Amino acid sequence: MGRPRPSARKPASLEADGRVVTLGGVDAPSLTRRRALALGAAAGLSSLVSRAVPTAWARSAPSGFGLTVARDAFGADGRTGVLRAPRRFDLLGVKAGLAGVALQVRVRRRGGAWSPWVPLAAGHDHRPDSGTGAHASDPVWAGGADELQLRGTPKGALRVHFVAVPAATKRRGARAAAAQAHAKAAQAGAQPAIIPRADWGGDSVKPRAAASYGDVQVAFVHHTVSANDYTAADSPGIVLSMAKYHRDVNGWNDLGYNFVVDQFGQVFEGRAGGIDQAVIGAQAQGYNAHSTGIANIGTFTDVGQTDAALDAMARLIAWKLPLHGAPVSGQVVITSAGGETNRYRSGTPVTLQRISGHRDGDSTECPGSMLYAQLPDLRARTARIAPAVTPAGAAALAMDAPATAVRYGDELTVSGTLKRGDGSGIAGQRVLVQKQGTSGWVTVARTDTNGDGAWSVPVTWRAAGKLRARATVTGSGTSATSGVAVGCTPLLAAKAKTTRVKAGRSLTVSGTVRPLAPVHVQIERQGSDGKWRTIGTQKVSPRRAAFTAKVPLSKPGLYRLTPRTGSGAAKASAAALYVRAVRKASSLIGATSA
Repeated sequence: MGRPRPSARKPASLEADGRVVTLGGVDAPSLTRRRALALGAAAGLSSLVSRAVPTAWARSAPSGFGLTVARDAFGADGRTGVLRAPRRFDLLGVKAGLAGVALQVRVRRRGGAWSPWVPLAAGHDHRPDSGTGAHASDPVWAGGADELQLRGTPKGALRVHFVAVPAATKRRGARAAAAQAHAKAAQAGAQPAIIPRADWGGDSVKPRAAASYGDVQVAFVHHTVSANDYTAADSPGIVLSMAKYHRDVNGWNDLGYNFVVDQFGQVFEGRAGGIDQAVIGAQAQGYNAHSTGIANIGTFTDVGQTDAALDAMARLIAWKLPLHGAPVSGQVVITSAGGETNRYRSGTPVTLQRISGHRDGDSTECPGSMLYAQLPDLRARTARIAPAVTPAGAAALAMDAPATAVRYGDELTVSGTLKRGDGSGIAGQRVLVQKQGTSGWVTVARTDTNGDGAWSVPVTWRAAGKLRARATVTGSGTSATSGVAVGCTPLLAAKAKTTRVKAGRSLTVSGTVRPLAPVHVQIERQGSDGKWRTIGTQKVSPRRAAFTAKVPLSKPGLYRLTPRTGSGAAKASAAALYVRAVRKASSLIGATSA
């Protein structure tokens, strides 16, 4: 795509609500968000700024920084003066002060010409199922700018967040583009050329936590609501800056999308966890656990996506859905998990096309009216090259019953088999062992089946929870075993400060417990008949695995103190502590510490 020189650029104008609006230097109060997005897409924030990146700006990882803009920085005309960013930036967004505000931004390289005004959309349509994360604007690609100007009527101060992409990522772009030459030669239904995270810099934006996994029954098509005027070499930097923004500004675990496609047909690996796995993204709230999300770089409200991109998406979906046992055509019913951006309440059965637009499930205009109108064509392209899907259940995954409880820090051996419908083993197949966490199933171990389809893998056990096994077999879909609860027997150790104490005083008992759990100290006193009688129990709440208890010993005699923790099959006791309470202080002579 050609790039006009700043000196030759003329102010753009259009009809908006019966009035002529001029961009690039004249106020445009009647500019609608839809039209501004179209102009931003057509001209692009990046079209007016230099692509050269000085050596001083080169970094091995993207950097994030911010700028606070006070409310009084906005003048009577609703715009700020020229704002100088802390340093050169490639992407920006706003996190605070967007509620009910129609905010716009334009950028430039210092001393250069301004880009068109582009809206900073309030709210974020692409969300995790949990609803967590900041209500930030969609990020806007700037492609190397130093200055910006805002326009709107915020109610308070704004916080602008920037991302600067390292020069090395931009140089990678030209090399990454060459990989697409192999995509069209790929066999129908085979994995297309996908640029891995390492090639666009994803290794420098590590996820906050391990990926969670679900299943893949639908492919949701998105757009990123950013400029359409970019080069193939820009795309790796765009993906990297979005990943940094999603993780650090939105507060998500990782880049929200599973895959990203540019207008040149380049396909990028998105969220980490394995392109052949059902990684749960943050792209279609209420449906993330049952879908894969494919984002198109650009805005497709008034312009359609290119043939190269549609072809790339068709090849990607023709591989991805059958890999998980889902056909590419027809409909499927998904139960909505709800969420503030969802069109349907939690628990509602929702009928979706196997290839759907984001707006089919959530309250959003995504993926833009023009790209949404191209979905029938995308479905037809995909259906022509997709392989037949073997009915789910052709591959049977089994997990042997693990131990009911394992001592903290010990290895738990998890094993099982993966077989075809005829009973023969499936060799060389990756099996994931997963543990249920607060945000879903998290992979804790990986192994491959042997020649008989058997598999076994050790898992270091540090907390009770449910375990399951999961495998994706080409043509048979994804199989997962039922979750099995495994307890964790604590490691508990305790000691007494002394073995003799004056009656009426307290004895200090200290120790450690892992995993962290309440400790109950059972207090017994020996009677004249030699039998032990419980006289009380003291509960202690440890901090950072350590605990200290002050145990009162009111009467003279021999006491037995036994710290305990856990319950059921996962309970533990420390060695009993014996201490004598004496009447006179002189009797304490010779007392030793335990």
